[in-house]
Amino acid sequence: MLNCSRSIDIHSRFGLPRIAFISFVTMVITFFISFEIFHFRHDVPLTDKHFLFFLVLLFFLYPIHKAIHLLTVFPYFKHFRMHKLIRHSWLPFYNIYVDKPINKIYFCICLLMPLLTITLAMVFLARQFPEHGHYAMFLLALNAGYSVMDVLYLKIILFSRQGDYIEEHINGFMILEKK
Repeated sequence: MLNCSRSIDIHSRFGLPRIAFISFVTMVITFFISFEIFHFRHDVPLTDKHFLFFLVLLFFLYPIHKAIHLLTVFPYFKHFRMHKLIRHSWLPFYNIYVDKPINKIYFCICLLMPLLTITLAMVFLARQFPEHGHYAMFLLALNAGYSVMDVLYLKIILFSRQGDYIEEHINGFMILEKK
């Protein structure tokens, strides 16, 4: 039997404007640092060829980020639940969560996987195609901005010494412990 030891709603805890600000600042600082490191290591002339391809990647980055989350928790596929975020709208914004307790360590790995995967992919692309490295560094930075929520969740989970399992809900998550 699992008992709830802590319930966390990240939006009420930090507030949406503060989270958006932290995400934006993270994105800008990550771009500045990553681009400077890239430019220091690869002193090649940058080009704007394939800008449309960059825009396509820019458009699909967030769905790819979410897909990596879902692929990581794929063993729990039967327990996926969807909740439409904006009712009465044609925009397909959904919150997908797992309606079953997940091991705390496994949940932390799931939170970090998009940040690590996309960062490594963008670093690889920047090394393979240094003339388009500025595109890869921008996508890397944008993904870091998307990952701020994941890192906030991770911080709360890791600093909470209680509980062995995490259960997601529409408004946040609960840290559960076995009794």
